[in-house]
Amino acid sequence: MAEFEPKLLGFLCNWCAYAGADLAGVSRNQYPPNMRVIRVMCSGRIDPLFVLNALKQGIDGVAVLGCHPGDCHYQTGNYEAENKMKMTKHVLEKIGINPERLYLDWVSAAEGKRFSEVITNFTERMREIGPIKKDKDYEQKIAVGQAIIESVRIRWLVGKQRELLEQGNVYNEKINEDEFKDLILKNIAIEYDKHRICSLIIETPQTVGKIAKELGMSKSDVSRYLTGLENLGQVSLIDFEGSAPRYVMTVRSEGGQ
Repeated sequence: MAEFEPKLLGFLCNWCAYAGADLAGVSRNQYPPNMRVIRVMCSGRIDPLFVLNALKQGIDGVAVLGCHPGDCHYQTGNYEAENKMKMTKHVLEKIGINPERLYLDWVSAAEGKRFSEVITNFTERMREIGPIKKDKDYEQKIAVGQAIIESVRIRWLVGKQRELLEQGNVYNEKINEDEFKDLILKNIAIEYDKHRICSLIIETPQTVGKIAKELGMSKSDVSRYLTGLENLGQVSLIDFEGSAPRYVMTVRSEGGQ
C-alpha cells in the first residue's frame, strides 16, 4: 500500500512565520508539500472554530505558527493564540479526536531552516497518526466541539485567562496555571454534557430518566442541566409521561423572536 499522505492546513502569521516560510523557499530548504497555507495578520486572529471546520472538511492536521513570545507585532496576539489553541486541544480530546492533530509553534522571519524542520516534523507525526477515522458519529463529534467552542462560558474564560492569572478577579484573587486548567476542563465538560442532552431532545421529548439512561449520566445531573436550560429559555417542559415531566428543545422563530 502507498504511504498515507496527510492533508495539512497551516495558519501563518504574516510578520514572522509567513516570512520564515518565504525565507525557507528562497534558501531552498526542503520540506514536504502536504501543507496548504493561509496567511493571517496575527496568530491571535485564529478562531478555534477554524480548526474544527478544517477537520470537518477533510484536513488531517492543522498547524498554527506565530511569532515567538515577546515578539508579537500586536504585543499579545501570540499569547492569545496559545490560550485559544490549548483550549481547542482540550475540546478535541473531549470529543474523541487526537489533540495532536492541532499543532502550535513559533517561527521568526529569520528562521527559514526552522520552518522547514517544523513542517517536516509535523507532517511525519501526522503520517504516524494516520487519517482521521470518519465513522458515523464523526460529524456529530465536530458539531459538539463547535458548540462547546461557541459557548459564551468558554469564550469568556479563554478571553480572561491572562487577566485571571496575572491580575486576578475583582477581589484580586489570582489563580495559577493548574487551577485555570482544572477550571477550563470542568466547564468544557459542562458544555459537553449540555449539548449531549440537547441533541436528544431536539425533536422528541424525553424524561429525565430516559435521558440519564441513554447518556449514562445521573438523574440529578440531567435534572440540574435541564433546569438551567429551561431558565435560559432553551428547553421547555412540554408534557408528562405518568408523573415524569418530558422536555424538548424550545422552537425559536427566525430572528430569535
